[in-house]
Amino acid sequence: MPFTIRPVVPADTPALSRICLLTGDAGQSAEPLHRHGELPGLAWALPYVLISSKAARTWGFVLVDETAAPDEDHIMNVVKGYILGTSDTRAYEAATEAEWWPHLRIRFPLGNDGDERTDTDQEYIDLLHRAPDPALEACLAVSPAHMHINLLPEAQRCGWGRKMIGYAVNHLRGQQIGAVWVDMDERNVGARKFYEKVGFRGIKGAPDTLVALDFESWKAN
Repeated sequence: MPFTIRPVVPADTPALSRICLLTGDAGQSAEPLHRHGELPGLAWALPYVLISSKAARTWGFVLVDETAAPDEDHIMNVVKGYILGTSDTRAYEAATEAEWWPHLRIRFPLGNDGDERTDTDQEYIDLLHRAPDPALEACLAVSPAHMHINLLPEAQRCGWGRKMIGYAVNHLRGQQIGAVWVDMDERNVGARKFYEKVGFRGIKGAPDTLVALDFESWKAN
């Protein structure tokens, strides 16, 4: 397929949000679980693009099909996947608390107040109000950097996930960082197999959903 990888830009955010929803239930579509389908992206993708990258030390790349005609919202036809992350997890946590979660807490109050929400919507709204748990010291001992990667089905099992991780590895190496870690959904068996195949391994002192890639063992092919 004629896909290419380029740095993420703010115009990609509708696509990122959509991909996050379509892969948000352990790799499957979470559309049936939400009335507010924007919530997964607001939690796990968009802050890496829309808050100050200088403050949060964020970075990202997208997989695009340059032969496809973009639709009105730049959602499905062009962007097929993304890898997003931060070079400094503690800086990211501080930046999101200062710049990201507060306005979402106003937009999505804890109380329902007549707003139609699913149980999964409410779980995400609860998350926005408490913020995701801080990263474990065991993870930060391995690397200050963490990442998220999601690809649509048509881009999976074609080597593009490995290529996108290669872009992340090269970016982080340029910042003198030698590893990156990720937190998996324990239900996503396919994701675990992928991470293990490309070289991610368990982190001592952390749950087995947290795995890290040591760049010394990284092989692009």
